[in-house]
Amino acid sequence: MTTPIPQNFVQTIAKQRGVTDAELETVFMALDGQSTAAIATKLGISDIAVRKRLGEVYKKFQIGGNGPGKLSELRHQLLFSYHTEQGAKDVSPRGKGSLFKMALGHRQQDWGQAPDVSIFYGRTEELTTLKQWVVSDNCRLVALLGLAGSGKTTLSVQLASQVQNEFDFVIWRSLRSAPAPSDFLTNLIELFSNPQKPDVPEAAPAPTGATPTKRIDLNGKISRLVEELRKHRCLVILDDFEAVLRPEELAGHYREGYEGYRDLIVRLCEVNHNSCLVLVSSEEPTELALLAGEKVRSLKPAISEEIARQIFQEKGLSTQAQEREILLARYGGNLLALKIVAITIHEFFEGNVLKFLEATALFVEEHISNLLAQQFDRMSSSEQEIAYWIAIAQSPISLATLREHILVNLSLSDLLKNLDSMGRRSVIEKVNDGTETVFMLQPLIVQYVSDRLADQIRAEVLETVKTQGIERMGLLKTHSLSISIAKGKGGKEERSRSILELVKNRLQVLFAKTRGLEEPLNILTKVASDLEDKSILEVGYARENLAQIIAAIKC
Repeated sequence: MTTPIPQNFVQTIAKQRGVTDAELETVFMALDGQSTAAIATKLGISDIAVRKRLGEVYKKFQIGGNGPGKLSELRHQLLFSYHTEQGAKDVSPRGKGSLFKMALGHRQQDWGQAPDVSIFYGRTEELTTLKQWVVSDNCRLVALLGLAGSGKTTLSVQLASQVQNEFDFVIWRSLRSAPAPSDFLTNLIELFSNPQKPDVPEAAPAPTGATPTKRIDLNGKISRLVEELRKHRCLVILDDFEAVLRPEELAGHYREGYEGYRDLIVRLCEVNHNSCLVLVSSEEPTELALLAGEKVRSLKPAISEEIARQIFQEKGLSTQAQEREILLARYGGNLLALKIVAITIHEFFEGNVLKFLEATALFVEEHISNLLAQQFDRMSSSEQEIAYWIAIAQSPISLATLREHILVNLSLSDLLKNLDSMGRRSVIEKVNDGTETVFMLQPLIVQYVSDRLADQIRAEVLETVKTQGIERMGLLKTHSLSISIAKGKGGKEERSRSILELVKNRLQVLFAKTRGLEEPLNILTKVASDLEDKSILEVGYARENLAQIIAAIKC
């Protein structure tokens, strides 16, 4: 049973709290479910002005916090006030125009540490698709996947805030601190239970004669949670899911002791219930590929030119369509990177986008670099090897080229497993150029990996100069700094020299500041000469790379 709240009642309560006419007009539209963008268009004001008006209303109703539940809390307060005034009776509304309907029954929301989504850019199509999956199609699991900074978390919160009234429970949790599966399940179950006596399955007693350690009944807790998800229509969002997955191995495998999360996912995907689990992760669990189907779907958020326009518009920047296309190509549609770029252009380039584009090919701010480092460090050593090769190529690279040049001991089967793992991490894209399948890194990943590779090679060159030998070489042996990647005009092979240029620049600056160029070049020339009678099996690409570095520095 629902109670419509009349408009004149809301107006009376709002006036008692000092809400202005402009604020009241805005909050009426928000309570009717209209987005800030739609409200701004109808009222002829900016999104910022709409959010400011709503913020003032929340203050006057003493609604704090940064989460997306503030509008829901306002609804709750208004409903409670009206319900109390009517003596808990379901009566007909006395005024014209019902703002919204809300069930008087059991409806709870727990937003945990969900971020504020008062600023949200576009993604109308993705939200429409997700709402279709979650509400209409009754999907049991929806996965939002993609690189850090792509806006997955914000999209998940915006989705939840728009569909919250379709669910009895809305629960948002981050797994960043990697809670143990048993503790996490207990926490969820307690949300549905009597707080004085939560109905949580206890641990089974240890067998007679065994060490007196309790065995946690994860299976029982999962079954108990499934019961609640059948009784109630629930939306559960799990953010930062990659935190429970194992780093430095192929993607999607669980950390030791965290396999209970896999059991939970499999059970929720396979059994019948009317709830939905939204999984937000930069890394796809391996089981999702097997579970995918009518009730289990995944989506990788993309950044459109319209979203880029909105980001720059909010910063007071005017951009041309061609400029936005260049920015999207350079930053691979990374939402966070575009936000940082917009701030940088505003603060350091007088708001001139063209000046920024002419000044730098790709700007990677420290925060973005740290996020990329976390992503890269999660990869296995063999995945990192492949990433280096693709970064050296500076263009899409085929499976045949990878197999030809990689010196590490990877069979075709292992190479395919690694490429698949990199795809599940969203760091690599697989495309067909018309003749064969090629692989390419995301633009930001290319830049990060190139810089990291150049720094490591610089360090190896310095060690070579110091020791006058190749004993401490790693990447200089395993990776050619100039590989054949394409056929140019006349059938001549074109070679990528981007990494070589980065190494040269780093070494020239360093040598110029310390011992000068002559001494280190003489040492490197001697070391390279000593390698002339060595086979590639002994020294790998060391001789070839040293020769190219020497030639580049002399130029």
